[in-house]
Amino acid sequence: MKWTFLLLALLLTGCASYKASNLSALDPYSVRNYPEIDGMHIGCKAFTKEDCLTYLGRNVIAKGYQPIQITFQNTTDKTYIFSSKEISIPCTNTQEVAQSVYTSTLGRVVGYSLLVLPAIVDGVKSMKANSSLSEDFHEKAPEHFIIPPGSYKKTLVFVPRAHYHPIFDLSLLEQETGKHKTIAHFPAISFAKS
Repeated sequence: MKWTFLLLALLLTGCASYKASNLSALDPYSVRNYPEIDGMHIGCKAFTKEDCLTYLGRNVIAKGYQPIQITFQNTTDKTYIFSSKEISIPCTNTQEVAQSVYTSTLGRVVGYSLLVLPAIVDGVKSMKANSSLSEDFHEKAPEHFIIPPGSYKKTLVFVPRAHYHPIFDLSLLEQETGKHKTIAHFPAISFAKS
């Protein structure tokens, strides 16, 4: 009986996990018309459900958020600063998006009822998965960062689906002059299947 309980406990644990891939570079052949600000090439892609599962490990679109990947290739000798607040559509805080797709620790523990050991083990794994998810989302979607000369940077922004529009304005701050450089009517290319 004791061995049966331990075997059952081991079989029921280990379901909560988080695994996602690094953001890929936007292929210049897919994004044929990279907009440019004085030598700063910018690519943009709206994620599909498949992209969400690959790069975020969760379908955040189903939770009401549209992820948009933006890449910057700075071929100038100038330093620029990116801020998600300088995009004309509202961006959601990364932590809010991460929390919307957390694995429910309490729900998992309650689901085990009287099986205390599997509940504890799975609860701990669920908390670790949620922590990894938050860390990964923050690494992939910083709210602001510096784009040094000669660098290539990529980021994500999350837009509430109710406010998403595939064309928007994007501004970068030129660090030396303090002037904003803006691309108006910037297109977020989507490779979504019809």
